Amino acid sequence: MRRTTVLSVTLLAAALTLACGEPTSPLDIVGTYTLQSVNGLPLPFTLQQYGATKIEVLDDMLFLASSSSYSAVGHKQITSNGFVTLSAPVDAGTFSRRGDVIAMESLLVGHWEGTIQRRSLTLVQQGYTLVYTR
Repeated sequence: MRRTTVLSVTLLAAALTLACGEPTSPLDIVGTYTLQSVNGLPLPFTLQQYGATKIEVLDDMLFLASSSSYSAVGHKQITSNGFVTLSAPVDAGTFSRRGDVIAMESLLVGHWEGTIQRRSLTLVQQGYTLVYTR
C-alpha cells in the first residue's frame, strides 16, 4: 500500500511538472508574435539616421506555424529630406526549438537565434535585440 501511494505521488508530481512547465516542442509556441521593443526601447525605433535621412521600425509580426516554418511582416518608415515613404518588408523561413532556445533560418538574413519563455520571444538579429510577445 505504501509503495502504491509513493508511486502515485511521484506520478502526480511528474504530471504537474509537465503540465506547468515551459513548452518544449514547436507546437507549443505556434502563434502570432508582435514586436514590443528593439534594444530595450519601445517602437517606433530609429534603426538608422544619416543627415536628413531616418529609417524607423514601426511594427513587426512573426507568425510561427506548426510546420516549423515562419513568416514575418513589418512596417518601416523612411524619411528623407521631408519626404516619407512606408515599406512593408516580408521574410520567411524555418525554425527549430531546443528547450527555451529557438533558432531561425531566414531566407533574407540567414541564421539567427533567441530564447522563448512563456509568451515572450527574444531574438538577436544583426546586433539588435528584438522582444516579441504573443
